Amino acid sequence: MDSTFLTLAPTAIGVALSPVPIIELILVLFSRRRVVNSVTFIVTLWIMTALALAVGAAGDRAADGGSGEPSALVGWVFAALGIVLLLLGITNWRNRADTSEPAIFATVSGMGPAAVGVLAFGAVAVNPKNLVLLLAAGQSIGATSSPWLAGLGFVLIATLPYWLAVGYALLAGRAANDRLDRMRAWLVVRNRTILGASVQCSDSCWSRRAGPRSCDHPRRARETAS
Repeated sequence: MDSTFLTLAPTAIGVALSPVPIIELILVLFSRRRVVNSVTFIVTLWIMTALALAVGAAGDRAADGGSGEPSALVGWVFAALGIVLLLLGITNWRNRADTSEPAIFATVSGMGPAAVGVLAFGAVAVNPKNLVLLLAAGQSIGATSSPWLAGLGFVLIATLPYWLAVGYALLAGRAANDRLDRMRAWLVVRNRTILGASVQCSDSCWSRRAGPRSCDHPRRARETAS
């Protein structure tokens, strides 16, 4: 695997550090059908994460027309998305004192697998921070020499807190429930602070790669070397 994957690790961590989806998963683990619901949440999250990466990779290939040259349009689009990330981070940081919970949290305990699947879908598809980071990461992954391997590694890192939480809850019993509930309360209070900080860090790491002309575009560098 080429070194591009190592540069994507901060982005994967930025995706993983999403307090609201983690809180939703913890609430799913307290639902009446927690085993099937938690498995549904994790599988849907994996699929949606991989799909967002694939869309980013496909968009990059379509934009460069197979020439191996990075598209100026793609550079400008991702630069604009970087600005969106910056504004999102600033907004969450400024509102970090707000500890209110989204209304949907109160309904999670009564959800079945289908509703939980929709919840996990929304954790990616309607989560601006994660969606932007995944599309940008997909652009870089699609240009690597081993996109499938790089994509798999990225998905595993980006979803690490979720499948670790599920494994811990299902194997550790009551002690896990108590600790996860304390974690949920801690995340609710610090939701905006964590989100704002993670967005700013991810945007900083990503902005060094994005721009109207990506001079170190992996595909072009690989083709030049050959």
